[in-house]
Amino acid sequence: MSKLTENKGKYTRRDALKLGLSAAAVASVAPLLMSSRTAQAAEVTTLTVADVGGPYGTGFSKAFYKPFEEATGIKIINTVLGPDPVPQFQMMVDTKNYLFDVALLNPEHLVRLNKLGKPYLEDINVTVPDPENYVKGSITKQFGGVSIFALALGYRLDAFSGDKAPKNWVDFWNTEKFKGRRGLWRSPICTLEVALMADGVDPKHLYPLDVERAFRSLDKIRKSIDVWWTGGAQATQLLQSGELDMLSIWSSRAQTAIDAGTPAAIAWDQGLYNIDGFTIPHGSPKVEAARKFIQFCMDAKRQSVFTEDLACGPTNVKAYDFIDKKKAALLPTAPDHIGQLALLGADYWGENQLALTERFEKWVMS
Repeated sequence: MSKLTENKGKYTRRDALKLGLSAAAVASVAPLLMSSRTAQAAEVTTLTVADVGGPYGTGFSKAFYKPFEEATGIKIINTVLGPDPVPQFQMMVDTKNYLFDVALLNPEHLVRLNKLGKPYLEDINVTVPDPENYVKGSITKQFGGVSIFALALGYRLDAFSGDKAPKNWVDFWNTEKFKGRRGLWRSPICTLEVALMADGVDPKHLYPLDVERAFRSLDKIRKSIDVWWTGGAQATQLLQSGELDMLSIWSSRAQTAIDAGTPAAIAWDQGLYNIDGFTIPHGSPKVEAARKFIQFCMDAKRQSVFTEDLACGPTNVKAYDFIDKKKAALLPTAPDHIGQLALLGADYWGENQLALTERFEKWVMS
């Protein structure tokens, strides 16, 4: 077993603020930095893999973590990322306090990290014999995409059913015809797109976002928003408890509630999809083992396993050969669903997230 020792270097709040991190970001990562460890031995016996928790941890454990440990003898330690992993990456690489060896990110996170002026991501060196069987954008120089997720409209069947149920964001904005308690994600990402589609913008022509039009659209609905949710688990609870009758929600979180017996459904029209993928922080002392892990996760059969617990679509479409047809029909990449979804603009958000988040928060609080 390799021995782990505490890193004696200290990284203060003042140092973090010099990097341009917000006070909230500093607070979110400081406890992790205090408890971080650095690997001192060449032999790798553990890998810490960070995902977003909930059904992701459960599904990925069955599909990737436990099988990799059995195949290699390298134990996977699973941890959960903060709401915005970019400040964590920045502080971690700058201080060489590696809180995790592999992390689940989205393409827009990579855009932001690659704009910071120094390397924050390692090349993953993943190759596959059948690249044509992977969703476009799934595998890049620094990113090994493993799952497709979507933000869609979730609603309670005891509030709406049949022809009386909302089908898209135009219906969600129609407070006269579709009465009920509503919720939206407290983030400009997706929420600005949702507002534009509710105002008649074609999902195929969302970017660059007409920000002024989006906020005018939000102005029309803000008095009818009962909850601005901030996390996936909260959105699941809001749907399960019946506190809300309809809300924007990650499809995987909505399906978790449905599988638990909640009388709810998902309206896919005008939804947005994105890719989750594994990445490696630059300078990681376990980079080769991390690459081996990501390569392991590209396999079609392994990707099929996480769909038993996580209602996300695999990036390797050959995985559908191993997924039950009833389960496959519930996933974002099912043929009846993917055609109704627009791809989230990673390049746009990589360039504009910080500025629009500040503006969006001021709007919510005003």
